[in-house]
Amino acid sequence: MINDPITLNHPDFQILKRVKTSFEERDSAEEKQFMAAIIDLETLGLDARQHDIIELGLLAFSFSSEGILSIVDSYNELNDPGKPIPQEITAVTGIRDEDVRGKHIDWAYIGQLLHKTHLIICHNSRFDRNFLELQTPHTIQPLIRHAPFACTMNDINWKNRGFESVKLDYLNWKLGFFYDGHRALNDCWATFNLLIQADGAFEELKENLRKKETLLSATNAPFDKKDLLKERQYRWSDGLSQLPKGWWRFIPNEELVAEHQWLDELIYGKQGASLTLPRNEITARKRYSFRAEVID
Repeated sequence: MINDPITLNHPDFQILKRVKTSFEERDSAEEKQFMAAIIDLETLGLDARQHDIIELGLLAFSFSSEGILSIVDSYNELNDPGKPIPQEITAVTGIRDEDVRGKHIDWAYIGQLLHKTHLIICHNSRFDRNFLELQTPHTIQPLIRHAPFACTMNDINWKNRGFESVKLDYLNWKLGFFYDGHRALNDCWATFNLLIQADGAFEELKENLRKKETLLSATNAPFDKKDLLKERQYRWSDGLSQLPKGWWRFIPNEELVAEHQWLDELIYGKQGASLTLPRNEITARKRYSFRAEVID
């Protein structure tokens, strides 16, 4: 029945393909080639400062200006956190205490791969990057901190492409695919699948990788301007973290001049008043890291 064209086109059924865990190598006339590493983590929770990594998946691929060329390497390993895995984590990932017992990530091997990597990609880089920066060995941390990160969740405009969610399983489903989710290497292949199945997705991701932003902190703004700042998508910092007390937001550098004019005219009421505000310059080497929301 599955090959029956009537069944395939039946309005009450949808046929999905399993996400492939292989890729047919492509030739390239370009001598200049690069390597990207898709990384996915399973952890004991959401806080990189207190919840341990329990699994790492890595999928490395080569690319040139002509597109994705080949799979270079893959790696998957569980990691014993030295403490019980909460039931809610097991329910999501299927990872049990007995699965991780005595298992450890080979960080030396990960380091060898990262030394050759020009770009790290995650499907939620705000999550994975901080775990990698804070929990990897000291020999690995500098590689992570200096690497440019891209995010398939945020650096591809899925809404403009007609998708209503940016969840990895949903995006693959809408593209006609399914996979066994919430295991690290499976999620890496599912992320890779987005780049090869969604037309122009990898090119869009690379283009957004180049963007530069500025975290601008509108300190000492008059209290009666708070509604204007909220409408402008500024967020409040109470000054207890690593941001000064005041309103702040990320601004694309191409919009920075206009933003200063807006602040001067509507918030501070004085020409040039916003030019000395605290700021942090953001590129792909800092984007998605906790370091991006810091002003020294």
